[in-house]
Amino acid sequence: MIDTRDIRDRILLLALKGELVEQNPKDAPAIDLIDEMCRKMAGRAFKPDFSADEVPYDLPSSWSWCRLSDIGSTNIGLTYHPEDVIENGVIVARSSNIVNGKMDYSDLVRVSCNVRENQYLNNSDILICARNGSKALVGKCAIYEGISKTIAFGAFMAVFRTPLFRYVYYYFNTDVFKRNFISDDSKQINQVTQNILKKSLIPIPPLEEQKRIVKRIETIFEILDKIDTLQNQYAFNQEALKSKLIDAAIQGKLTEQLPEDGTAEELYQTISEKKKEMQKRKEIKNSKPLPEISEDEMPFEIPSNWKWVHLDDITTKITSGSTPAGGRKSNAYVESGNCFFREQNIYNDGIHQEGMVYITDELLSTRKNSTVIAKDILLNITGGSIGRCALIPDDFQKGSINQHILIIRMVDDRLRFYVHKLLCSPYAQRYIKEKSVGDKDGFSGGRCKQMSIPLPPLTEQSRIVETIDNVLEIFNMAI
Repeated sequence: MIDTRDIRDRILLLALKGELVEQNPKDAPAIDLIDEMCRKMAGRAFKPDFSADEVPYDLPSSWSWCRLSDIGSTNIGLTYHPEDVIENGVIVARSSNIVNGKMDYSDLVRVSCNVRENQYLNNSDILICARNGSKALVGKCAIYEGISKTIAFGAFMAVFRTPLFRYVYYYFNTDVFKRNFISDDSKQINQVTQNILKKSLIPIPPLEEQKRIVKRIETIFEILDKIDTLQNQYAFNQEALKSKLIDAAIQGKLTEQLPEDGTAEELYQTISEKKKEMQKRKEIKNSKPLPEISEDEMPFEIPSNWKWVHLDDITTKITSGSTPAGGRKSNAYVESGNCFFREQNIYNDGIHQEGMVYITDELLSTRKNSTVIAKDILLNITGGSIGRCALIPDDFQKGSINQHILIIRMVDDRLRFYVHKLLCSPYAQRYIKEKSVGDKDGFSGGRCKQMSIPLPPLTEQSRIVETIDNVLEIFNMAI
């Protein structure tokens, strides 16, 4: 089982240390943002009022520490008594209305007492459980995303109000914040006081980086939610769970289909026209049309705006190479020159240089059909490494391959990232193994061309690639 809670905690800590997303030097520094907020809220310039000893760790140069009071305001909730509870009064949000970090309105209390203006929830307020009989519940919070001031909040609750509410919400869920009120002392009451909400130090990134951080957290947490659901339903081991998630990604089950993405049919028609033009100009060879994909060749359902295609339909080349006569014995390999890829160089995470050999320009010129160029995909097709697949970097010049590898070249090279992920997926790996023949489990170029590919619109392909990368990152963290 994967401990998703531990991974969430680690993701949040990476986020608060500036290690979850890259810093962009074009982003305005955080200190300018904090100063602007101080001037708007309090009519004063930002002036750090804490010592270096209070700062728990160093931050990227564009970040700044500040107190929560520098970027927001806080209020405590409404005190009411049992006799104030009526059927048609003012709704009061309590600790029980925060469930799994979100507002839950299934159990509401209404009261008849007077409510001050600052005891109503505003849209985007962060509602916090400030005190509770259970220490574990103290500090839990949710963002109120109502559109009107119709809900108050109770006495053991507090709100924090800031324009940076999404980033601050995640900060409230970290040990960096919780260390201010959590104690191992059984005699001490764990509570989030107003002083804590004002004085706690928070690491602030530039505004644009905050947006990137929040998006990254939400993307990863969404996958973790799916992992939790699957683990509750099935007794998966890690490898089986990873396989199920990656297969779900290439079936369109982990990404949202958006109307603005267009359709795969439109993408397919554009690719087909481009391929015909390339054939007409004799830039590529004509290929024998493959029959339409039958229902039997569609192993799973795909979204309505996707399309099943043969891999050959979206590629200009699928071909294997050969080993130069004599190999090392004939001095075909040289100390430096053009990369000559062998199966030990091909891995799903890219080209591995260990064991790389090289050939001369002269020899490469005789191997035009098996010349590797930037943005190609290389696929191992024999032996124990069958199915391993690598993307050739964008800055690669030229090289060649042996007979144990296929070159797969896309008509539109923007598809290469998705196709690479798909070829590495359990679905494609099963196909490769099932279609392999002979003593050494050989997978032919012809079989590769016939592979049925679930083709999404181009923009969704990018989301799928990002999702699979996140899945792999999560499983690496779980090891």
